[in-house]
Amino acid sequence: MLNEATGKYEVIFTEEKDDTAHVRVLEGKFKDFVYKYGTVSVSEEEDTANLSYDYTLLEVPAEYTYEDEAAEQEEFENFIGDVLYDIIVNSDNIKEATDGN
Repeated sequence: MLNEATGKYEVIFTEEKDDTAHVRVLEGKFKDFVYKYGTVSVSEEEDTANLSYDYTLLEVPAEYTYEDEAAEQEEFENFIGDVLYDIIVNSDNIKEATDGN
């Protein structure tokens, strides 16, 4: 299943103790941002599943600037929410791609 984030990020597996993969944005407004997800949870209400997460921003390109921090943060969080959804939906494909490493 494809969404707006499909193909716009890469998952980077690290040797860190917490074993949390990092994500690098490959294109668009947030290109070269690197972050990792923290706690992820799913709650269901009627026929809708809501995805909640926290994240840590690890790298931001030095040349990145913004005019409206709150608007940029909301846009970034919406994008990484789409990325998280894409990772969950396509987790079997990601696992297969990394098993050869």
